Amino acid sequence: MKDLKHIKNARIAVAVVFTICVLLYACKEKYVPQIKDVNPNYLVVDGFINTGADSTIFRLSRTFKLESKALMAAERAAIVTVESDAGGSYLLPELPAKPGLYAVPALNLDQTKKYRVRIRTKDNREYLSDFVESKTSPPLDLTYDFRHGNLNIYSNTQDATGKSRYYNYTYTETWQYRAPQRSLYKVENHKLLERRYPEDDIFDCYHETKSTKITIANTSTLTEDRLADNLIIDILPTSEKVRIEYSALVKQSVLTKAGFEFYETLGKNTERVGSIFDSQPSLLPGNIRCTTNAAEVVIGFVSAGTTTEKRILLIANQFPFEFIGPFAGAYCLEHQDSIANIGALLLDPVQSEYIPIDWLHPEAPGDTLLATKFHECVDCRLQGGTTKMPSYWIR
Repeated sequence: MKDLKHIKNARIAVAVVFTICVLLYACKEKYVPQIKDVNPNYLVVDGFINTGADSTIFRLSRTFKLESKALMAAERAAIVTVESDAGGSYLLPELPAKPGLYAVPALNLDQTKKYRVRIRTKDNREYLSDFVESKTSPPLDLTYDFRHGNLNIYSNTQDATGKSRYYNYTYTETWQYRAPQRSLYKVENHKLLERRYPEDDIFDCYHETKSTKITIANTSTLTEDRLADNLIIDILPTSEKVRIEYSALVKQSVLTKAGFEFYETLGKNTERVGSIFDSQPSLLPGNIRCTTNAAEVVIGFVSAGTTTEKRILLIANQFPFEFIGPFAGAYCLEHQDSIANIGALLLDPVQSEYIPIDWLHPEAPGDTLLATKFHECVDCRLQGGTTKMPSYWIR
C-alpha cells in the first residue's frame, strides 16, 4: 500500500510540473502593449552651467511618440539665459549648425554665487530652474589596466575639504581605424593618378563619439572624500577602438546630493531596466519647472560648477592583447576585380564606378589594375569617420 501511495504521489507531482511547464510556455507569447494615442511633448533640458573656464552648453529637445521615426525632436528658437542670485544674466545663443543646442564660451563666474537657467520657447512658454550652488571639481587623474582581458580606464580624485562627494563623468572617445584595403590610385578628370599622401588618404580615419551613458560615483559613505580606481570606461578586445590608437578625454564635475539622486534614478530608468529583477521605472524629481503651466512635466536637472578634465592616449601595439575583432578584408578580396582595359575605367560611366586599388603586378605596373565597386572596402570615411588627424595624435 505504501508503494502504491508513493506511485500516486509521484504521478501527481509529475502532473503538477507538467501543468506549470505548459503555463510557463504559454506565457512566452509575444506581448504587444496598448499605447495610448498621446503625445506628451515634454521639454527635456540637458546641460550644465559651467562657472569656470569651459563652455556652458544646454541641449533642449522634446519627447515624442514611441512609434515616431524621429531620432530627436530639437527645441529650436528658444531664448536661454543663465542667471545669478546677484542679478547677473548671460545669454546662451542657439548654434546655427546645431538646432536645439545653446552655448556660450567660458563665463568665469563668481564661485560664491548661486545660478539658475531660464528658458522661453518660441510658443512663449517659460521654464525656470531652481538656484543651485556652484560646485568646484577637484583635480582628476586617469589610470588604466587590462584586467579581465579588457582595456579598463579609471578616474582618481580627492577633495581634502570633503565638499565634493558626488561626482559626474562625461567623456569623448577618439580612435583610429583603417579601410580593409588601401587604394593607391584615383581617377580624376578621366586620368589615372597616384594618390598624394596625406591629402588623398582615404585609408586611415579617425572616429569621435561622446558618451551617452550615465557615469556617476559618490563617496558619501566613506570617511574620506576620495575616489580610487573608479571604473569609467571598459573596452573589449573585439572593439575597433583598440585596433590602432585610442584616446579618451574625461570631464569630471561635482553634483549636489539632489543632482546625484536625479542621475541615479535616470540611470536606473534608462540603462538597468531589463527584467522583473531590475529596478523598475520611477519618477524623476528634477529641479526645473514650467512657470506658465505648473501642471506641465519638465525633464531635467540643472547643476552648476567647474569641471576638470584629463586625456589619456594609448597605442594598441603596446597592449598585452591583440585586436581580435571581425575583419572585412576577406569579403573585400572576394569583391575585387581585375581591369585590363584602363581606358574603359577612365571613360565608361559603368566602369568609372570602380575605385582603383593597385596594379595586379606592382613590380611591373601598366598592365592590369585591381579595382572594386565596393567603396567601403577602400574608403574609411564611409564608416562615419574623418581623415583629419587630431592635433594630439601620437603618429
